[in-house]
This record gives sequence, C-alpha cells and structure tokens, in this order.
Amino acid sequence: MKDKILSYVAKWETQGYPDGIPDEADPKLEVLGKVPSWRWICRSIMRNDVVLKDLGFARPKCEAYNLIKRAEIAARNVNKESDDE
Repeated sequence: MKDKILSYVAKWETQGYPDGIPDEADPKLEVLGKVPSWRWICRSIMRNDVVLKDLGFARPKCEAYNLIKRAEIAARNVNKESDDE
C-alpha cells in the first residue's frame, strides 16, 4: 500500500504539483479524480481500501480467474471445432 501511495504522489507531482499534493481540495473534484489530496488518501486508508481503488488503482486479477478464463476459451474452441465438422 505504501508503494502505491508513493506512486500516486509521484504521478501527481509530475502532473502539475511539483511542491507536493495539497492537504485538501474541492471535494467534488476529488471524487472525480481530477485533483489529488492527502485527505483523499486518508479517506481510502480509513475505508480499508487495500487496493486503493479510490485513488485509481485496479484490483489485480487472481490466478484462479485466469485459469477459469483459459478453460472457458479452450472449451469454446473445442465446441467451435466440433460444430465445423
């Protein structure tokens, strides 16, 4: 989580906040992800948002999901080949 927060801050420092992100900003803009703030980071932590989805990070897909999708695609290809014959 610490690495994601540091990358979030670094991203915003390169996008117009060279002196660091503000403590707070307009709440409407924070919700839309248009401006950064430490308040929004704290809110994400307090909501136990481990993935930091509120800050724009995506939830990683688990390996089980990938295995299921591969099996579905393989089954689809097998059915498609049997229909062609």
